[in-house]
Amino acid sequence: MMQLAFLPWLRRQRQRLAESWLTRRVPPEAPRIRLHRRRLFILPTRLGWVYAVIVLALLLGSVNYETNLGFGATFLLAGLGITGMIRTYRNLHGLGLQFGPAQPVFAGDTAHFPVTIDGQQLDRRAIRLDDEVTPMVAAGIPFATAVTRRTQRRGRLRLPRLSVATSWPLALFAVWSWVYPRTEGIVYPRPVDHGHPPPNHHTAGSGSVRQRSGDDELAGLREYAPGDSLRRIAWKSYARTGDLQTKLFEAEAAGERVFDWYELSGLDREARLEQLACWVVAAESRGERYALQLPGVTLDADSGPEHRHHCLAALAHYGESPA
Repeated sequence: MMQLAFLPWLRRQRQRLAESWLTRRVPPEAPRIRLHRRRLFILPTRLGWVYAVIVLALLLGSVNYETNLGFGATFLLAGLGITGMIRTYRNLHGLGLQFGPAQPVFAGDTAHFPVTIDGQQLDRRAIRLDDEVTPMVAAGIPFATAVTRRTQRRGRLRLPRLSVATSWPLALFAVWSWVYPRTEGIVYPRPVDHGHPPPNHHTAGSGSVRQRSGDDELAGLREYAPGDSLRRIAWKSYARTGDLQTKLFEAEAAGERVFDWYELSGLDREARLEQLACWVVAAESRGERYALQLPGVTLDADSGPEHRHHCLAALAHYGESPA
């Protein structure tokens, strides 16, 4: 029983030592990486070890029975294995990788970090980057792919240490390297409606509240967004098409909203951020002007994709320590 309890501790210690060694050997680096011989590792695969045992057995049998045919087969297989080892090593040596930042996503979505693979003057085949396999990278033609990460929480999303490996062409040897590109993306809070209606419009420059009137002229329909009132859904259109749409009134464009952190005192921190993100997304989809107020952060009223990004980024980074 003591031996069984000792094994998990031994595995943890081995993993900790390996991680410490990798941290010293592969520190964070620039997003543009070139794999050279000092950062490549090579070992036989399981098939490679079996192949080596077969060649050794043939060699022993040929020596014992003094058969020229056996010697010929032994040296032929040994030469084939050595040639495969050299070709596998060259398949990764000199490979170039260019990592880019991921486009912002909401928590729970999948982030995509773009990667450009450059084979220089050689054709590269069966390159495995993390869990993705690139079948072919033609010589002199950069190949575009991506590293994906499933997000769980808001804030900065940094790429972890990644492996680049290949066992082409014979799968007798595996060559690999580790890369740690210094690149990141932004994960917005999930836009979740926690049951708080958005604040009313404020007339720009006056600070007075402008109530929506039921007599406002209907300007059209738009796609339903989280946070919209159920009373404003175009139910007749939904009955015809099956798509949720919200009524848009002309009078709404004249005002602006102020999304204030302190108006959500009944929610905890993460729930407040989710509710504010929900209001921002809904207001942007309606084409409204909106401002955001957080403790220590104030963004003036505006609209458009850039303003939406600034507001959601402020929510994503709220409470984070400086990078």
